Amino acid sequence: MGSNYIGRQPIVNQRGGLIAYDLFHSPKHGNEFATELLVNSLHGTFGLDRILGKRIGFVRADHRFIRDELVNLLPKEKVVYVLLEETDVNETLNEKIQKFSALGYEFGLNDFAFTPENMEKFAPVFPHIKYVKVDISRSGRIKRSDIEAFQRQGIKVVGSKIESHDIHAECVAKGFDYFQGFFISKPKILENASFALNHEAVISLWNMLQRDVSIDELVKAFELNHTVSLKLLRFMNSAVFSLRNPVSSIRHVLTLLGREPLANWVMLLMYSEAQESDQNTAPLLLMVVNRTELMVKLLELVVPKATKSQHATAYFVGMLSLIHLLFNIPHREALRRLNVAPEIERACFEGDGFYGELLTMVRSIEILDSDAIEAFLSRHDLVYAQLEPIIAAAMEKVNQFDAAMG
Repeated sequence: MGSNYIGRQPIVNQRGGLIAYDLFHSPKHGNEFATELLVNSLHGTFGLDRILGKRIGFVRADHRFIRDELVNLLPKEKVVYVLLEETDVNETLNEKIQKFSALGYEFGLNDFAFTPENMEKFAPVFPHIKYVKVDISRSGRIKRSDIEAFQRQGIKVVGSKIESHDIHAECVAKGFDYFQGFFISKPKILENASFALNHEAVISLWNMLQRDVSIDELVKAFELNHTVSLKLLRFMNSAVFSLRNPVSSIRHVLTLLGREPLANWVMLLMYSEAQESDQNTAPLLLMVVNRTELMVKLLELVVPKATKSQHATAYFVGMLSLIHLLFNIPHREALRRLNVAPEIERACFEGDGFYGELLTMVRSIEILDSDAIEAFLSRHDLVYAQLEPIIAAAMEKVNQFDAAMG
């Protein structure tokens, strides 16, 4: 097909706050000009602002890209160019990096294996480097003093390819500044997890309930407020409320709960949230926004005349795929306590059924599995040109939510 897929992975600080996105590209016709293809995508359908929002992006660049002075293709305020490990470090490269550093561009090292050989190889450019992404999987035993040696030179150290929360904890103890890896998208069970709310949005929902607006308007309002919807599901799991019938969508929850109890809950939620002061952005909550958006848009792509019920179920499966973040219990047990319909549970865990297929596709987009993406497109007689604006729009939606969270 010749399609070029673009993806991003969060880089977070020690408290889990989103700092930047690592941008990556999966061209179907080789990697020789991967950076140029990525830059072209950032200027094209996707657009730099749609991809990054208010964050900066880490862009991989080889010595040829820097030697040919293509660095200025992207604004210096929005990107960090990270050198590939195979980069030929020579006098010309060093001069180019010094030149663009003086102009305000920032550079880093990408997936740096912490070895004596690499330390010697990249020593000439260290004075002009702002970030080092250390590949944890290939770096052996790293000491805190090693990290501090970088930091004394004004270099921020990013732990890259962190696959588990135990490894993340070790990196925190050693003084790493930032962190990146699948430990973010494969989270551990969180104790008393909480997300900051937009209080004006909560008041608006409460007023809607008082005005007795239609159920369609309420469903739309709740689905536009992801945090409130997630809090509602947590409330359902409490001793205050227990469902007898399987839950299949937010619409179902609102119908079963009733307007008055729901209005009381919304007001109680607003008061309880007023006592919380954590201002960090939660990357995992942004993943919920991304998943629900992609689920609904993929549904519309495959089933152009999808019903309200189908839209609601697609949204619900996307949200429930990360619901364990709100409970101190395993994911499957969380779903069973919420008494969700069996087909939704199977969609989340086994990828069964149509909604399971949509969720599997969303996960493929998240990890940029181009083979799985193209298999889905082929199965539904679709082309990449139809998918690209959906991915871009979902990223933009996440950025809008990120900006609203402060």
